[in-house]
Amino acid sequence: PRYKLTYFNFAGMAERIRLAFKIGGIEFEDERIDHSAWLELKPKTPHGQIPVLSVDGKIQVAQSGAILRYVGRLANMYPIDAEKALEIDEAIGLLEDLWRSIDPSFTIEDAPQKLGHDTDPPEQERIALQARMRANLTANDVPRFLGYFEAKLAKTETGFLCGDAPTIADCDLFATLRTFKCDLLEGVPSSVVDSQPQLAAFYSRIMDIPAVRAYYGGK
Repeated sequence: PRYKLTYFNFAGMAERIRLAFKIGGIEFEDERIDHSAWLELKPKTPHGQIPVLSVDGKIQVAQSGAILRYVGRLANMYPIDAEKALEIDEAIGLLEDLWRSIDPSFTIEDAPQKLGHDTDPPEQERIALQARMRANLTANDVPRFLGYFEAKLAKTETGFLCGDAPTIADCDLFATLRTFKCDLLEGVPSSVVDSQPQLAAFYSRIMDIPAVRAYYGGK
């Protein structure tokens, strides 16, 4: 089959899927579009959202979690065994909770009305609000959630979240850690990862997978 994953030209919700393709050794077209192309494409997608996965140019599926699990099955990174899959789903759900705590710090910049503002606050006010939100995240939610994964990695003793080989949960965690490591979330420093020895070792371990290192150019 021919697989094409369509998303914007940044990590976002597609990165964990890209990693599953790469680690699983499955060839795919990594289509990255800009905003103008998205406006044209949006009415043609299943639910007006991306990422979207096309299979053989016929089947088109949205929802990043569904796509991730589908690719995981193709790559033997998401088991059929119910209990093993449950462990993976728990880890992915926990990462979703982490991002749910982060999302308002994006919303205050892009759509403040969703946070109860009647009008758009002045730019400087939005910047100050976002800075305070990110500082609170750095002090509270981010280290709390990352601490759960630090403890889980220490408990498994395999170097991976669920079992002795990478799964889609590891793809998801690595993509999240990379957001912090590469300072892609302004106001949340890379030290939130580096201060956790299990997570720092995990990041290096996934980066050392040849397909991952080649994908990122070793950076």
